[in-house]
Amino acid sequence: MPRLVEIATKGPEKTPIPDLPWLERALGGGFTRGGVYLLAGEPGIGKTTLAVQALGALAAQGMKVLYVTTEQSLADLKRAVQRIHAQPDDRLPPRLEDNFLLDDSIDDIDSLPRFLARRILTEGEEYHGIQAIVIDSVQGRGLSPAATRKYKALYEFAEHAKAQGLVTILIGHVTKRGQIAGPRDLEHNVDAILYIRRAFRLRPFFVPKNRFGPAVLDPVVLVMDSRGRVVESPHRSAKSAVVFGYGGVGDELAEGQASVSLPRYGSSPELNAPFLPNKKVKQLLSVLSTLKDVDLTDLSYEINCYIPRRQQYLQELDLPIALALLSSYLQRAVPQDSLFVGELDLTRRIRPPQGTYLAALAVLLAGPQKGRFKRVYVSSDCAAQLERLRPDRYGPAVGELAEVRGVETLESLLETLWPDLFQGE
Repeated sequence: MPRLVEIATKGPEKTPIPDLPWLERALGGGFTRGGVYLLAGEPGIGKTTLAVQALGALAAQGMKVLYVTTEQSLADLKRAVQRIHAQPDDRLPPRLEDNFLLDDSIDDIDSLPRFLARRILTEGEEYHGIQAIVIDSVQGRGLSPAATRKYKALYEFAEHAKAQGLVTILIGHVTKRGQIAGPRDLEHNVDAILYIRRAFRLRPFFVPKNRFGPAVLDPVVLVMDSRGRVVESPHRSAKSAVVFGYGGVGDELAEGQASVSLPRYGSSPELNAPFLPNKKVKQLLSVLSTLKDVDLTDLSYEINCYIPRRQQYLQELDLPIALALLSSYLQRAVPQDSLFVGELDLTRRIRPPQGTYLAALAVLLAGPQKGRFKRVYVSSDCAAQLERLRPDRYGPAVGELAEVRGVETLESLLETLWPDLFQGE
């Protein structure tokens, strides 16, 4: 048995990923030679894209890499590689053409040890000399957590790949509750877990387990770019939003305020709205969840509504609060020279206020808040009526003081505010 002083203290050998600096940082300096990584996430979240990006980044450094697919055709996978890595002339960089290999000959994960021994480790075989491998996916075509024999074959493969110094990325599924699919010992038999999830266009990324560096429990916020690649979002932390409305009484404005954030990995989402009716808040979140591509689950919310003179909540404040939530969620600014008025019904239609409310709003715009707002967004059912209102018999009409824009639904309002979100639909 060696003495303590005789044991080598050389650390693990790192492979940098300069093309994916955010991933290099999250992994503590890049992939570790011999490291076994489990990349998990729901279907369609971008796991294959991220794995293709990572392998391409290694191939671009001259490493020979292999992508083994058990779910997709080689043609589909080749299109993904082409989409992600092609140059402006639609050709792949020479190093990728030479070093990026694809294979679909694996039917089941229990054949992985034999595949490794015969086609990778045997000299003269086509995959001999590869330095990184992706298995997509370990639960391809469905695999019960109770399939003990098959998972043992996977662990045997991972152990031998580790001994050979291969960087191994295993792509796994998650359950409907967001937990990593498979038996619990799957997580124990890998060196690091990479977890990616969805929050509308955002792709929060975590490294909840990492034997080669610190765990990353606060989300690295990613987005998909125009070529469908996973890139780091410029919005790395939550931004609060304030949207102006009117409480229907007096000279002061009401404010809808919201901050939507991604909870840490393993933390429970929270909803704090201490000064608002609980049922109304839940109803608004439910209505917003019906918007296309909006997933409001597993997020934390801080919601407030400033109403002057401690008046009771007025349904015309639905729109400012809904917009504040979406503004923070989407990281999009709402014009501060605009006023928003309206109740949201369950079909996302914007309902008109009563006549007395409109009269009070006209007085506000023509008096205390004159010149403050360039635009007023209100239900299209009453836009013309508000535009013609003239609080002072000899003074200007509301339409002469501000542009009154009629909107029928929440979608039509969002398309007006953030048209780029709807481009290409």
